[in-house]
Amino acid sequence: MGSRDAKCYLASPEVVAASAVAGYIRGPHEFADRPSQRVYTELAAASGGAEKVEILAGFPQRVQGRLVFMPQDNVNTDAIYGKDYTYRDDMTPEMMAKVVMENYDPQFAARAKAGDVIVSQFNFGTGSSREQAVTCLKAKGIPLVIAASFSQTYLRNAFNNGFLCIEVPEFVARVREQFANEIGLKQKTIIPGDEIDIDFTSSTISWRGEKFTFPALGSVPQSLVIAGGVENLVAKRLGVA
Repeated sequence: MGSRDAKCYLASPEVVAASAVAGYIRGPHEFADRPSQRVYTELAAASGGAEKVEILAGFPQRVQGRLVFMPQDNVNTDAIYGKDYTYRDDMTPEMMAKVVMENYDPQFAARAKAGDVIVSQFNFGTGSSREQAVTCLKAKGIPLVIAASFSQTYLRNAFNNGFLCIEVPEFVARVREQFANEIGLKQKTIIPGDEIDIDFTSSTISWRGEKFTFPALGSVPQSLVIAGGVENLVAKRLGVA
């Protein structure tokens, strides 16, 4: 439809007919006068399976780092890298690293360190398409993000910038179980101090004596990470790098 102050509205034939009869804009159906209810159905994610994969030269066979858990769904790009910095041309990587996650947790940049592995929940990176929400994590020295799911725009930006992201909902659910008390206390960033081990040769995560699998990363995402992003990869293939 449109603004109340508009002179013209776009609507379906049903809405146009119903509105003409009623004398005001309305739909053709009647609804019972009752409070609305929200119902969510969580669909089971496809399991990765412990699949062996060839690792290209230059791609890490494994990543080990301190687990940093962000127990919130829908961590958006403004939370990751604030709008106040997005259009500033003077932001160096060092400056970006100091303001990472500022709108999510002002203490994050001080507590997190290079080599940490971020674990978050569903729809990580939702919101705008700003690439700095990826590159600020690279500037901080974060090697990868593990989430239950990602915004597809964020996921594309990540690999286009040579940054690793993997979806492992079963693992995230287990982490959430382990830190139920901290979540109940509304802690935004949980850093227990133990390490997580991600083995890309077998597509397996190891943490606290348990193993979780994820879909294997093939040659395309590996190539993007090795090159440091799609621009570098294309330039190399064109022979202009």
